[in-house]
Amino acid sequence: MTEYELGEILHSNYAGLWQGAQMYFTLVSAYLVVAYLVGAKLSSGQNAVVTALYIVWVAGVTQWQYTTSTQTLGIIDELLSIESVILPSPAESEVQVVLYGFLVVQVLGILASLWFMWNVRHPKK
Repeated sequence: MTEYELGEILHSNYAGLWQGAQMYFTLVSAYLVVAYLVGAKLSSGQNAVVTALYIVWVAGVTQWQYTTSTQTLGIIDELLSIESVILPSPAESEVQVVLYGFLVVQVLGILASLWFMWNVRHPKK
């Protein structure tokens, strides 16, 4: 692959990662709003359906983010090996910290949102 093609794929991956981050934020926000507004009123079955759909969907987005992050780092490795001039300015290790750090934040956000729903449904009196 040419340097230009690798650069285009890298740019496309960055755009996809941004879109995935937006999807993740939308899903978590929607789940938190549902938990806050109607979480205590949901039956156990309704809560199970909402939570299961949320977990499956947000886990899929997070898995896609992980896969795309891994592919992005592979492209950066390839660009480094050919001493590309189009490589973004941060070093590869910095990009790794950002990409994988964001994945950790996503997993913690999923756990926090599930904890929030639990607290709404099981208030301490």
